[in-house]
Amino acid sequence: MSDPGAGLAELIAAVRAEAIALGRDDLAGRLPGPIGAGNLMRRMRIMVAGSPGAGKSSLVNSLLGRPGTSPASTGCWVEFRYGAADSATVLLADPADPGTPRRLAADVRDLHAHVTSSEIAAAVVGVEVRLDVPVLRELVLVDSPGEPDPTTLAALRQADALLYVCDATRPLAPAGVDFLVEAGRRVPTVAIAINKIEMPANGRAVAETRRRLGERPELARFAVHTVSAHLADRAGRPGTPHTAAIRLTEGAGVRQLVDRTQYDAAAGAAVMRAANQARITAAVTRSLLTHLDRITGPASRVDEDIAVLTTLLDAGGRLGARLEQARQSATDRFAAAAAAVPLPPRPAVLLAALTAAAVDSLEFAQGLVLEVLRDGLRDDVLVPPGPEADLRLRTPDAARPRALDLLPTVAGLVTGSALVVSVLTGAPAVAAGIVASAGAGWWRAGDLEVWRDGVLEQITAAFESELRRRIGAVRQYVAQTVPFMLEARRDRLTHLAPHPEAASSRVTLSQALDDLSRYHRSNA
Repeated sequence: MSDPGAGLAELIAAVRAEAIALGRDDLAGRLPGPIGAGNLMRRMRIMVAGSPGAGKSSLVNSLLGRPGTSPASTGCWVEFRYGAADSATVLLADPADPGTPRRLAADVRDLHAHVTSSEIAAAVVGVEVRLDVPVLRELVLVDSPGEPDPTTLAALRQADALLYVCDATRPLAPAGVDFLVEAGRRVPTVAIAINKIEMPANGRAVAETRRRLGERPELARFAVHTVSAHLADRAGRPGTPHTAAIRLTEGAGVRQLVDRTQYDAAAGAAVMRAANQARITAAVTRSLLTHLDRITGPASRVDEDIAVLTTLLDAGGRLGARLEQARQSATDRFAAAAAAVPLPPRPAVLLAALTAAAVDSLEFAQGLVLEVLRDGLRDDVLVPPGPEADLRLRTPDAARPRALDLLPTVAGLVTGSALVVSVLTGAPAVAAGIVASAGAGWWRAGDLEVWRDGVLEQITAAFESELRRRIGAVRQYVAQTVPFMLEARRDRLTHLAPHPEAASSRVTLSQALDDLSRYHRSNA
């Protein structure tokens, strides 16, 4: 496996040295540090998805070596990770704070009561299961609920790989092909497992699945495996002779699937880490070049920038009004999507559609809010939020606000959440919490039509209330911090002075930017 970050550390060091030499320690602080041991030793997070009936949960159980652990019809996210002793934690949505679930200890033997679609009676968002099994020493498995949908795609941003399970007895549907294309844009590694290969007369369906995959050039890099969860389960049954178990294990293909997926995921994660480092370094380099333009350019340009900042300070109230407009637009977007869900769908389909609509509307709100702030502040003080910054809860530090923290903190206030499972955080977690709070126990409803009307109204109201709360937090944070940042920036511009090494710094930084561009092209 070649090192995707080869030469990048030297570029980062060169840019950091120039930033310090120019007196911009603030920009030097934005540059990424070396990849730590924690990153390198972290278990790969593999999300498992697939159409109902393809044997997704059976394959998860085969990977775990624990038949029957993950129920066949999962109605929530189930994460399996290593633990010295078997245990389970149920994550329940809190209507007062959908982004921060409550945790409830449970017995692994009772997992079906918290996970099976037709048995979930509480507002379960996810379940974390810890098992002492070998495969979990190397990776984390996340079993996704139901049919793959936009919520699944949104959660993929936190995964290292997707394991997509399809059925050897029927060709992969066009919707499945489209999902895989979209998934490949969000996660660096995708493995396709054609399950039930032990079934007789499946050759034609498997060939058709391969043909449909081959028709899409975007899928050419995805590894396709034929596996049998059934054979793997037989191999692991007590009393199976050793030689028979070896033969069944080899025929099942599950171990080969795990090894290849883990290898590809590690390589993909390394590429992603290096790409993010390069992206941040390029942004800082451009900021330093802008700084050089100011200290070497005409004084009138600096005066114009100071005048713009003064205008922004005087018109700070406009930000609040525009943030309210963003909130209303996102609220209207969700209400329209909820009203457009075809009726009468099955309850599980309705809840999945509303969750996807809430994810979309929350991310839409985040985009509008960040656009409002970018309109009011210049690019040289803002670094775009990283791939995870918009997902996690961040505590605003109003005592010493920094422009570096502004966008990630605001994004976290709009869509941030606690970690539900390792791939479910941010907008998907908040959306799942809102929907789970209202939709739990649908199977006990006496009149499903009445239930549908009630749940639509309740979820729409809950979404509006939660978004109002979050945008209110953004308005408060912005009102406290933006004036401070603008004042600090105006003060820095007022005290700009020529730098004796400006010319040589420009050469070094321009070369670094060219090298970073070539790095992007070579690793694309």
